[in-house]
Amino acid sequence: MTTRRHGGPARTATVGADLRLFLLSSIATVLLTRRLLASTGYPKLGGHGTGLHIAHMLWGGLLMAAGLVVRLAFLGRRARLCGAVAGGVGFGLFIDEIGKVVSDGGGYLYRPAAGLIYLAFVALVVLNRWLVPRGEARDERARTARAADTALTGVVSGLTDAQRRSALGMLAGSTRPVDVALVRLLECVETAPERSRVRVPGVLRAAAVRARAAVSASVAHPATLWVALTWTLLQGAALLFGVGRDLAAGRLRHEPEWGAVTGLVGCSAVMLAPAVAGVVRLRRDRVRGLGLLRASLLVDLPAGQAFNFVVNQFAAVTNWLIGLCLLVVVTGALHRARQEAGGVQCGSRPRKASRVSALS
Repeated sequence: MTTRRHGGPARTATVGADLRLFLLSSIATVLLTRRLLASTGYPKLGGHGTGLHIAHMLWGGLLMAAGLVVRLAFLGRRARLCGAVAGGVGFGLFIDEIGKVVSDGGGYLYRPAAGLIYLAFVALVVLNRWLVPRGEARDERARTARAADTALTGVVSGLTDAQRRSALGMLAGSTRPVDVALVRLLECVETAPERSRVRVPGVLRAAAVRARAAVSASVAHPATLWVALTWTLLQGAALLFGVGRDLAAGRLRHEPEWGAVTGLVGCSAVMLAPAVAGVVRLRRDRVRGLGLLRASLLVDLPAGQAFNFVVNQFAAVTNWLIGLCLLVVVTGALHRARQEAGGVQCGSRPRKASRVSALS
């Protein structure tokens, strides 16, 4: 007798939105906390001279526990949102004091703490991309579980038309009894009341649509791509030149984070090689050239920026945002190049001719 193997654990229907809200709440909390404490002179909660200091790591732990209790005890979309925000703020307060945990003498201002915090958020981004399903789930049980999760949320707080259509689409064509029952449930669940929805004025909605169209057009413009390519090359070359100049002038003699500077130089050299190769290859093979440029940025964002945060502390946020924008521009151009190459190959009969057309 054989037993049918079940797929992996099913994700919730809103896993992507919930994880993004958790991550954004955490990042905003760290940046706001650091800014607030720096502007107020790093005060101690409990008073100076009393020997009592209540670290905000404690409040972070309490908020994470509160978010977990909300998620475990209550149903509905509102409970998930509150749990994600409370957990995200709590994790931000917790990870902000990592310097006190990993250092004996550095304390809150331990310089490598900024890089460690950044690496923690990089790990959360990777976890987010791994947990969020890409496309339609192959396992029928996973599709059923996600539709059931949407239906259960609708029983508590109602469903929007988009949520109902999405859940019914997961069950389309299935004749399994559980799926048939879920279709009936989804059709019977009440529509979410208007007062529970966020009302956006028509003027603001139209402005948002125009702004999104303008941003999409600017990102897709060829001039934007060439600016991104130039910046990708120059940032690595400028850093190597600047470090070499300061080293020759003796200005780095008393640098406290030599290990981070060495790592930053190494990452810049590693990212510069595929960037140069990508620009050189761009005219002969657009897809491969953009792929190399994207690989260069993927070296810089997780690894190079971590060392940058150690060296420059939270002033490195600006460089990180620029690198993120460069990745968006290059990735968009790569997707368009792949679509154009795929269209040319599908529309041409001779294989060699289609390859030449795609690379020209």
